[in-house]
Amino acid sequence: MSILNWNDQLMVGITSVDEQHKQLVTLINQLDEVVALGADQQTIIDTVNELVDYTIYHFQHEDELMLKANYNPDMLAKHREQHQEFADKMQAVQAEAKLNIRVISKDLLDFLVDWLCHHTLKTDKLMAISLNQGIDAAQIKFDHHQQYDILHSNLYSALRESEDRFKELADHLPVLIWITNAKNVPIFCNRFWYKTYGIEAGHIEWHTWLQSIHIDDRETVAQTYKKAAQTLSKFKIQYRLCNPNQDIVWILETAVPRIRQNGSFAGLMGCGMDITTQKLAEQTLLEINQQLELRVNERTQDLSTAYHTLEIEKNQQTLLNRQLIEAQANLVQSEKMASIGQLAAGVAHEINNPLGYIYSNLNSLKRYIQDLTQIAEMAEHLANMQSIDSATRLAFTQLKQTVDLEFIKSDAVDLVNESLEGAQRAKKIVQDLRDFSRMDSQQLALFDLEAGIDATLNIVNNEVKYKAEVIKQYGGIKPFACVGDQLNQVFMNLLINAAQAIETTGKITISTSYTDNNQVYIEISDTGIGMSEETKSHIFDPFFTTKPVGKGTGLGLSVSYKIIQSHQGLIEVDSVLNKGTTFRIYLPIHDETPVPPSLIPL
Repeated sequence: MSILNWNDQLMVGITSVDEQHKQLVTLINQLDEVVALGADQQTIIDTVNELVDYTIYHFQHEDELMLKANYNPDMLAKHREQHQEFADKMQAVQAEAKLNIRVISKDLLDFLVDWLCHHTLKTDKLMAISLNQGIDAAQIKFDHHQQYDILHSNLYSALRESEDRFKELADHLPVLIWITNAKNVPIFCNRFWYKTYGIEAGHIEWHTWLQSIHIDDRETVAQTYKKAAQTLSKFKIQYRLCNPNQDIVWILETAVPRIRQNGSFAGLMGCGMDITTQKLAEQTLLEINQQLELRVNERTQDLSTAYHTLEIEKNQQTLLNRQLIEAQANLVQSEKMASIGQLAAGVAHEINNPLGYIYSNLNSLKRYIQDLTQIAEMAEHLANMQSIDSATRLAFTQLKQTVDLEFIKSDAVDLVNESLEGAQRAKKIVQDLRDFSRMDSQQLALFDLEAGIDATLNIVNNEVKYKAEVIKQYGGIKPFACVGDQLNQVFMNLLINAAQAIETTGKITISTSYTDNNQVYIEISDTGIGMSEETKSHIFDPFFTTKPVGKGTGLGLSVSYKIIQSHQGLIEVDSVLNKGTTFRIYLPIHDETPVPPSLIPL
């Protein structure tokens, strides 16, 4: 696109000057183009520099021609004055552009075009006529109106070319481009505008244009245009069109006011885009979002219902677990009491032995006290007598001989000591039995494992002492955190089974120690009848027993297995038929107090 078109009407008649004028037109058009395209600052400055340099070169050439032809001195001075005016203007712009590129503006380009046209058509035309015809330039007269017509024609030609190119570009763009007059009636619309509005080209009126807009949007559009005309402000608006096919077309429109030099409103020019696809997508997205929101609400409701259901089930499960734990504790206690029941006769015998000789000793002490009472009464009688006759003295001596006071004095002490020892033994049995038979608290506490084994042996002593020699090989296990009552139950089950596995007589060996990885190790072995591989594979199963009916519940080893497991331990068994059985238990020692073990469901 050119701001100025070169044609023969601009030629002055001197070939070298016309060629230079043509080059100046080209340079001015180049400067207009780089400014319009928004080129970088250096490119614009380089174009200005080239224009200035070439203009100075052109002025020097014209000056040489006039001096050589003895050009009229007054006219030469005016010619040089115009040249200097232009040079000063452009050199100032040249220097200022380095600091502020905005000096290269539309006003500067208008100055260049105006100066070049007037200088060429008037001053340079006079010079050319004078030089070509040898006439004094001061005497030459020519039609100024003709020169202005040439200038107007040139500028109109450039404007028409610019307008044609604008229309050509606008007609090929898929957007609505339009210009209105001061009455807001479209005076130019591109091809896409006519197609979108469904209006035939050349038949645009305010009423026709407004009728194409959706009835619900007409008033808003009309008021927006009116406000822009009154306030000279730009606007952006969305509205709907009803095309001939009765389809809804959404338009996004942006417009700015056209303002005359006197500041009055000349109309609007704007650009619109068809955003129907975007609107349909927004509507579809809105519907999808609404559906998603509905589904989310439904899902949330389902999840809420499921949560409440799970909460109820959780509470029921918690209750069942609590009941199960209580049932397990009762089952363990029942098994424990069943074991005590089986040992009842033996425990009673163990308690009866010390009670027997305590009873015998108490009878003897009773007689001793009766004899001592007689001696004391006679001694008191003698003490009250004024004098003791020989008969009384003889009777007292005979009583002492009959009672055998010296024997009573020595034997009474032994009887008391034996009775205390027996009472202590009975107390120990009762204490161990009471500790063993109490309900498990499942509270972790420091437990002396070897003392616990001894207490258990005391309870099962009558079951063991007639059939086996108990060999204890303790490794000095220090007290550690566990549930001691539960471990004692394990030891009792293993010791009873070991004793019952020995048919006549044998040995039961109990060993304790620490493993290499700092675990407590307990081994209980017997020289009994052993068991087969088939039996060994089921010994930890609940209710499995090889004993006759009434001799076992089938829960002893199952409960023992669960107790060791709840302590995060391990229980193993080796057995050989007719040679014996060995149980090995491994219990971890925790650096910190572990979580209290609970029985695992059987």
